Amino acid sequence: MTMIGAAIRALWSFIQDLKIKQKLVLIFFFLMIVPLASFTLLAYKQASQVIEDNTIYSARQSLEQAASSIASKINSASLISDYIILDEEATRVFGRMGAPSYGVPMQVKDSAYLLRLFHYLLRNQDIFLIRLFVPDELVYSGDGQSIYSMKGIRQEPWYDQLASSSVTTLLSPTTTHYTDTSGSMIENDVLSTIRFVKNPNDFSMNMAVLSVDILQSDVQELMTKAARMTNTGMMYMASSDGVVLSTATSEQTDDWRVTDFTIEQWKRTSVQGKQAIVGYQAIDNTDWTLVSVVPLDDILTASSHQRNVWILIMLAMAVIAFLLAYISSVSSTKRIYRLIFKMRQVQEGHLSVIKQNFGRDEIGELAENYNFMIKRIEILIEEQFKTGQERKNTELKLVQAELKALQSQINPHFLYNTLDLINWMAIKHDVPEIESLIGSMSNFYKLSLRKGRAIVTIGDEMLHLQTYIEIQNHRFENSITLIWNIDEEVMPYEIPKITLQPLVENSIVHGIQMKPDKIGTIAISGGLKDGVITLRIQDDGIGMSAKDLASMPQQHSKDEWHGYGVYNIHERIKLYFGAQYGLSFASIPGAGTTVEIRFPPVLDRQNENEGGF
Repeated sequence: MTMIGAAIRALWSFIQDLKIKQKLVLIFFFLMIVPLASFTLLAYKQASQVIEDNTIYSARQSLEQAASSIASKINSASLISDYIILDEEATRVFGRMGAPSYGVPMQVKDSAYLLRLFHYLLRNQDIFLIRLFVPDELVYSGDGQSIYSMKGIRQEPWYDQLASSSVTTLLSPTTTHYTDTSGSMIENDVLSTIRFVKNPNDFSMNMAVLSVDILQSDVQELMTKAARMTNTGMMYMASSDGVVLSTATSEQTDDWRVTDFTIEQWKRTSVQGKQAIVGYQAIDNTDWTLVSVVPLDDILTASSHQRNVWILIMLAMAVIAFLLAYISSVSSTKRIYRLIFKMRQVQEGHLSVIKQNFGRDEIGELAENYNFMIKRIEILIEEQFKTGQERKNTELKLVQAELKALQSQINPHFLYNTLDLINWMAIKHDVPEIESLIGSMSNFYKLSLRKGRAIVTIGDEMLHLQTYIEIQNHRFENSITLIWNIDEEVMPYEIPKITLQPLVENSIVHGIQMKPDKIGTIAISGGLKDGVITLRIQDDGIGMSAKDLASMPQQHSKDEWHGYGVYNIHERIKLYFGAQYGLSFASIPGAGTTVEIRFPPVLDRQNENEGGF
């Protein structure tokens, strides 16, 4: 702090020693540059925030739309799966699959029905394929179009997952293999809703596996369109067991993989060590989650053009501001230098008026006053030689009296101007602590005086106390925390002025400031109960010994703790409200002290003037 203070004083001394022209250039320049730079920074931040908000809004809308569309496709597949299971004729077919008398003619008939049913249901545009995996011994298990043997799926990871899962329907990525009309084998990646087909006669038996498939490319297309609407970022869909369907490459997806879905959505967050804005939404009736990731770098890039434009504008305005400041300072100081030259001639004994035209501004008025002063001096010199010593002494006494009268007028005015100057300098040099302290001091004495009133409301007393804490925190570097919880209903009731402040001062000076870290909290609570208002002041200072506690506040002691302040508070409360009211104390050494103030509720009572206290 000492080094900083020395540096500030050195800087201020340097500024004071600058020529007026240099000071004017600096003043004019900074009066234009500082607001312009602040405005540029604010405009850039606002523009960046608008771009970010718009990006988040677009990403949110796209994510919700994509999630809804994907959920709709999955729901269509699930409904078709339910339809097949609940179809009356299909149920009879599933029941015959395990029967020993299931002959070939009946199998051919059943397979024809199932294929017709599947062909009918495939008119739904969301569905790519319906696959039924049946026991190997059935003659239609090798259909290759919609009916397949269960032999080829028992090794699939999803089969074990379906068998061990408690859910009825499993949603999983799979690959379809079927032969088209030309005899070519075609593979497609699909997202399948898979379920076991139960024997309607014995639900403990799994007769087949039914899979209703939608193309992964259709799902990825929905995610791609949604991600493209944000102009940046990517989108992917992940299951609870880590399976991912993405719109980007696997490497890019791994770089932006979100593993913690408890983070706050649509806020700046860290993903794999990189900053991004993330949103996610669960797909209805599934364990899949759709995730949207917008890298923060993309948003910053979008606002870089706006930033560059504002910087160019600020630089251009800075050049213009400097030129205007220089021209204005030269114009003003040129006449001042001429005036200084004339004054130096006066110092050498050459009294001569200024004959040049200095204009009608403040400098011109100063030149006129200079001429008037020179002429007046010449007259006084002539009169001095013509008058005698007696006249001289009389005039000197008169001048001295006038000077004293003037001094009596100047001193209060000078003090006012000095305080105002301190406040102006605090604002100018961006020292809000000084400005805040002067404001707090002014409020403190304004609340203390209260136009001579001896009684104030509890609300006004709390305002006075808050101002006092603000001043103390300037002194003790914000080490005092004030917490108060007083019922609003008691705020209009009356209390003797400056009751709380001395008690709080004791808590600070003799309680908190005696702690090693000198940091503490003062809590004030109160309310109205059984016709008595009780206010409690509790601190977490060092507390008091039993001996000190027993002497509070009956003894009229003059030591630092008891003082006239605490004694007078207790006496004023008893005099104003009655002997049954006043102060009481409780303390735990090392833990803090509690002061309780008890007085009756009084409203609209005529204020008394005690002459100040």
